[in-house]
Amino acid sequence: MSPRLLHPPRRRPSVEIVRHPEGPIEIKLSGLVDAAQRRGRRWRAAVLVLFVGLVVGVSFTVAALALRWDHQRGQTLQLLRADLEVAQARARCWEALARYFPESPKDVIPDARRSEWVRRCVAAELTRLNPKRRDGLNKL
Repeated sequence: MSPRLLHPPRRRPSVEIVRHPEGPIEIKLSGLVDAAQRRGRRWRAAVLVLFVGLVVGVSFTVAALALRWDHQRGQTLQLLRADLEVAQARARCWEALARYFPESPKDVIPDARRSEWVRRCVAAELTRLNPKRRDGLNKL
């Protein structure tokens, strides 16, 4: 199949001047308006493709940034919840230590061992609250 069969042949714009005997001069313009309209349509199509490309590109960028922000926010909230759990457990342990009344002088916890006692209490408290996180408690 010839490409000429698919598209109508394009004529170059031309100007034809016709002189009538003892009459007016007639100027015929052929193809100039069609060429201008085609050029205008091409520019409009190019602007439309550029605009659609920009809109699609911006939407993908916004979607990627939104997913990244949501992922980071989720991680931050998870860390904040874990820190809150540890802080609450530590506060409960220090409060328990402050309320602890030894039954005998042998049961008194010396000052040097209080931090270690609280650390073990926090580990036990977190294990009780979150049995799945036993591996992470060794880091305390």
